[in-house]
This record gives sequence, structure tokens and C-alpha cells, in this order.
Amino acid sequence: MSYLGTLIPSGECRLLRGAQAKALRGVKFVTAWSNVLVLALPLGLAACASGNLLKRAETDRSIVTGSIPKATAVVTDEETIRNAVTSVDPKGLGPDGLAWMNPSTGASGQITGLTEYQQNGHLCRRFSTSVTRFDGVGLYHGEACLGNEGGWLLRTFAGS
Repeated sequence: MSYLGTLIPSGECRLLRGAQAKALRGVKFVTAWSNVLVLALPLGLAACASGNLLKRAETDRSIVTGSIPKATAVVTDEETIRNAVTSVDPKGLGPDGLAWMNPSTGASGQITGLTEYQQNGHLCRRFSTSVTRFDGVGLYHGEACLGNEGGWLLRTFAGS
């Protein structure tokens, strides 16, 4: 007969209390380690994806799609009016004046009363213009003078 178990008349074999405790201690030991592994494995895998890879991630500048066109410079209404005033001969201007239009803003108008004169040795032109925009029509008066470097400057431009 074994010292671990005792045969009972019904045919069952029961382990002695000491053997049962020893056997259960092994089960508890295995269960404890499996719990540790269940917790440690995901933590270890999470450490592999910790973000060190993101430090090396950079924007790929080699990909250029060209889908967005470069912005064109918007010409202001004042620049358009200045260019119209300075590009025409005031003596050859008829009674209807000079029409202008700015495709960048959609504004348009009519330049009238264009006169040319000298001020402090500079050639200047005084004018009136209507400005028709989406928000209404306005009347403006201005003055453009030829600068020292050969470019025309809009000295005054104000609404009436």
C-alpha cells in the first residue's frame, strides 16, 4: 500500500491530507506564474511599441503632388486705378473718361477729370473715379506722382 493514498472499501482512492496539500501547492504555484505571465506579456509588447519608432518618423518631402496651385498676387483696386491713370495721355482722353476693371477683385469704374501738373519738380496727375464693387458704388478722388526712381506712386486716394 502506498503512503499517499488509502483504499476505501467502496473502491475510491483518497489521498492523504499532506499529499493533497502538496499537490495543491503545485497548482497554486503554476496558477500564480500564469497570472504573472498574463499581465507581463501585454506590458512587454506595449514596451516594444513605446514610441521610439515615432522619433524616427519624419515628413516625406519627396512626394509632391502639385494639386494645389501657387497663390497669385492679388492686385488691389488702387494699383489698378494707378496703372490706368499713369498709362494714358490725359490730353487724348475723351469726355467719357477711361474705363478700368480689376479681374482680381471684380471691381470696375470710370476715371474722369484727369489733369496733369508739376509739383516740386515731379510730374503728377489728379483724377476722379467711380468704383463699382459687390457692396455698392463709390466716388473717389486721387493723385499719382512720378517718383525719383521712375515709378508712379499713388499719393492720395480717398472717397468723397
